[in-house]
Amino acid sequence: MYYEWYHANRRRVVVIGSILFALIIIWSVYTYVSRIGKTAVTINAVPSNSTVLANNTSVGSGTVWLTPGEYTVKGSKDGFSTREKKITVDEEKRDNVVALALTPESDEAKRWAEKNQRQYKDNEEFGAIEAQANGEQFRQNNPVVAKLPYDDPYYQINYITENDDVIITITTPSPRYRYYAVQKFRELGFDPARFIMRFTDFKNPLGGVSNE
Repeated sequence: MYYEWYHANRRRVVVIGSILFALIIIWSVYTYVSRIGKTAVTINAVPSNSTVLANNTSVGSGTVWLTPGEYTVKGSKDGFSTREKKITVDEEKRDNVVALALTPESDEAKRWAEKNQRQYKDNEEFGAIEAQANGEQFRQNNPVVAKLPYDDPYYQINYITENDDVIITITTPSPRYRYYAVQKFRELGFDPARFIMRFTDFKNPLGGVSNE
């Protein structure tokens, strides 16, 4: 019976199979081409059906493909607080992960959160992966942080970050040891001219005024 049906509809089956095969090939090629030059980013949003935007483009929760660069990722859902964070997508980063947990505000949202604590627990794990990957990338991009702080009896060389910039701080009340600290920074293998240098506890020998 099956053989008779197949024999009677063989041409139709072949045509449908060919069309499906062609569609699969077209979809595979489209997917491959659309991902060229892009990096996979895993976005874990809670609730999972939150509206998620990357630079005002809807991406949703899950794995998305983004061109390397800076993005503002924003998550929102009725009854929950809107959350926003800035991220850097980098193909050299071990894991491009974004953890985005929204805080419930309405009574209905709070009830939902109580019943879905597992989603928040899982999101914490994604947050740990995100923090570790960002920390590794920061140290890779800024090798100076591996050498600091450097402590001397008369001065300290350290760093702070402001708007993703690494600022070198030299703490000493003495102009003389400020000079020695800069020299030591060079000995550590870094060019002071390539960094923002900030001197703290420096006292002006002419007026005794602290200059920071």
